[in-house]
Amino acid sequence: MAIKNKKDVVQVKNPKSGHYVKIDRAAGKIIGHKKSPGPYKNVPVARKSTGGNN
Repeated sequence: MAIKNKKDVVQVKNPKSGHYVKIDRAAGKIIGHKKSPGPYKNVPVARKSTGGNN
């Protein structure tokens, strides 16, 4: 699987396991999970949006 754009892939922390998961934002699918502790290198961490676009 080729990565088209770096901004299409983000990581979030799984609250149950405490490990990070890589997500393809364009497809909306999980593309990988980390078995070791700590975040992926060179992959942005997705932040919660405020939801206030007024």
